[in-house]
Amino acid sequence: MRLTALLLPISLLMAAPAEAGPADDAAAAVTNVLDRFNAGDVNAFLQAHQDNAAIVDEFAPFAWSGAGSVQRWLSDYGRDAQARGISGGRVDYSAPIQANSDGTTAYIVLPTVYRFVQRGTRMAGRGSMTFLMTRADSGWRIAGWTYSGATPTPE
Repeated sequence: MRLTALLLPISLLMAAPAEAGPADDAAAAVTNVLDRFNAGDVNAFLQAHQDNAAIVDEFAPFAWSGAGSVQRWLSDYGRDAQARGISGGRVDYSAPIQANSDGTTAYIVLPTVYRFVQRGTRMAGRGSMTFLMTRADSGWRIAGWTYSGATPTPE
């Protein structure tokens, strides 16, 4: 009887639903902005970043930083896509393989597949995106991100 009295409160604590922590909130902010980017909401993508976000991606000039970095990345992405005959670009993702936070900053790593059509051929490149997030009064903002992936191949 005494053992049951001890185990009951422990089992109730273990059965209680876990609350989302800062890392979960930051990961949700990242996946939300990727969903909106995939839906064509460029404004949401821009607003999710700090103005001076640092970006590293697979096309020249490969790195963007400083004031207006996200807008410059978007412009360069558009030019690169046009030059290579790319359309319909989207980033599909899986659950984070890492999500850490101290409550004011967060580090999120997502497995990704960059999908697009290149001159009529469906292409896919598997990789990952790593995000550095900072908490602002309005919620989590992207301070920087990198894309690392394999050379896309026909799907």
